[in-house]
Amino acid sequence: MPEKVIAIEKLDGPYQNIFLKTMRMVPDRDKNDKKLQRLIAFRLRTDGEAATREYLINKIRDAIQCGYTGSFYNFLKDDLKLKECDLEDETPDPLKA
Repeated sequence: MPEKVIAIEKLDGPYQNIFLKTMRMVPDRDKNDKKLQRLIAFRLRTDGEAATREYLINKIRDAIQCGYTGSFYNFLKDDLKLKECDLEDETPDPLKA
């Protein structure tokens, strides 16, 4: 089965530069997390750069507001982390109104 896994983050081509630029948004402690790299690479290939960057910005903001200190990958994949955090009392996002 491992031979069927394609390491998207290592593919050459136009996605490589976009991937590297997007990875700069990730907290320093998580930059070498292969699972996170693959998740971001997958989102880039399926959603595009703008949507992926917006998604990361929102998730980074949520993690900061929650005071989350664990793995950023776990925060992204596990919606329970966000549900445990009470963001309802925060001021609404003016862009979403």
